[in-house]
Amino acid sequence: MDKIILGPCALESLTSSIKILEDVLPIVKNKDFYFKASYDKANRTSHNSKRGLGYIDSMLIFKDLKKTYPNLKITTDIHTEEIMRLVKDMGVIDMVQIPAFLCRQTDLLIEAALHFNKINVKKGQWLSPEKVEHIVEKIKYVNPDAEVWITERGTTFGYNKLLVDFSAVDTLKSYADKVILDCTHSTQSFNKNNYTSGNRELAKKYIQVAKTFGFDGIFAEIHPEPDNAISDKESQIELSWIKDNLSLYL
Repeated sequence: MDKIILGPCALESLTSSIKILEDVLPIVKNKDFYFKASYDKANRTSHNSKRGLGYIDSMLIFKDLKKTYPNLKITTDIHTEEIMRLVKDMGVIDMVQIPAFLCRQTDLLIEAALHFNKINVKKGQWLSPEKVEHIVEKIKYVNPDAEVWITERGTTFGYNKLLVDFSAVDTLKSYADKVILDCTHSTQSFNKNNYTSGNRELAKKYIQVAKTFGFDGIFAEIHPEPDNAISDKESQIELSWIKDNLSLYL
């Protein structure tokens, strides 16, 4: 299991990003590692929620990170075709990520295929593993050489929570180039106020079993102080836990 995607839910600052990377890079030095952070959390529950630094400031931080760590690979989620083109021109994103809620948007998938050779698609919570094959087909039709990763991030199964169907791995691997387990988003549920919550202790357990079930890699959102993060506080894993434990399960 050598595909590793780690980083904060939302990009917060250059300083916090460096703090994360200083602890993470020694652990993943022999892995295919991508630093992930969102420039815009565009699908928050409330319009009052913090969304992040925005496109311009985030790309400048990503540029600075590339200068500090010349071999660093970065991924971020893109929501529109226009931003897809702009991000490609900036030259700081190595793999584009398609958000789960947009995973079937044909125009966005085509734009990704036109500009990137490595695309990570987050599987929509409402889709069966069999239906995801059509997403891969759209990308490969435009760019046959594209490497398409599918990230499992739980499936809606009532009770206001997501569940991971571990039996789906083989189905997803039958047509995707790589299959990743999103250990943090897969713990999402709705709390009593109908806001998205999560379970970082369960996320840690997902990290521990991902290799056993045959995933090619893991995706996990991590933070030095998760309770102070601007989004997904409950599901983000403490950087200290990652530093002490991640290497045991890769």
